[in-house]
Amino acid sequence: MGLELETPVCDVCGHSGQRSLFAVKDRRYRGPGEFHLVECDRCTLKYISPRPIASTIHAWYPDEYTAYQKPKRSPLDDAKSFFDDLWNSYLSRFLSDSYPIYYFREHAADFARPDRAPRILDVGCGSGYKLAYLQRHAGWETHGVDFNAQAVDNARARGADVHLTTGDRLPFPDDYFDAAMSWHSLEHHYSPRATMNEVLRVLRPGGYGIFAVPSGDSLGLRIFRSYWGPLEAPRHLYHFSKETLTRLLSDAGLRVEKVFHDFSFYGLFLDEEIFDSLEYLAHAWGMPLRIPRIAGMSSAARIPFLFANETLGRLWGGSNLIFHFRKPLLS
Repeated sequence: MGLELETPVCDVCGHSGQRSLFAVKDRRYRGPGEFHLVECDRCTLKYISPRPIASTIHAWYPDEYTAYQKPKRSPLDDAKSFFDDLWNSYLSRFLSDSYPIYYFREHAADFARPDRAPRILDVGCGSGYKLAYLQRHAGWETHGVDFNAQAVDNARARGADVHLTTGDRLPFPDDYFDAAMSWHSLEHHYSPRATMNEVLRVLRPGGYGIFAVPSGDSLGLRIFRSYWGPLEAPRHLYHFSKETLTRLLSDAGLRVEKVFHDFSFYGLFLDEEIFDSLEYLAHAWGMPLRIPRIAGMSSAARIPFLFANETLGRLWGGSNLIFHFRKPLLS
């Protein structure tokens, strides 16, 4: 397969100077090509360069890509839904200040308008699970966008108004949303700067946003380097630090309210950061390592650490960065 590549400039500061950190490739799905993770030599944003041009990136999202798989119906769906609600109720005791679905569930009344329910946008909504959760548990009016047609169908089936588009082309009027969220999507966008400009446009003055990204300062990245599970090259085009994402949001005109260093999503004992990384490293040495994944293991591994989530997240270099921001009120 011939690769059509482009060499981007830094999307945060616009600088073209970069230093190569190491070569990367698609270790999860074994897509074609070898790329490089580089770092801007002005603002330190990490990104893939050269990278596939936007019109070809779908080739690295196979049918088995987890976020876009068509849901399978099962006689056990009701039971799964019950235990899912129970698990979310438990998690929310520890994560209601940081995680978007729990935060917006708890604060739905704060965003409601006199004549309508609060209105939220999920940028990169995937299956639409988060939107369905907020609609069912807190009465939000739910909207989303995704660039994958199957994801759009999945989210629509859950009851949300979802559009097939990219984050830099949001098909909504100015000042339309009370809130916006994005869970591990921004790192996939060809221009996160353009996405955040659009988010600023569609949020009403005073509107609130919660965006999460894998941390580009994670200790896991420093240890495993090109074998780090969450690298996901070339699907993850960017790897943000607290500083680079703060600058991106501020330059767009959004005010950062809080930054959480989350450990529970990509934490030390979870699949992608440790198990996948070890498997990739072993395969590179010619060892066909496969660490068994037991159903529920990743969830159970979070339990002992939830009480110290923020502390452990800081020690691990973020793991998962969760940014809370607001569109300023008009002066």
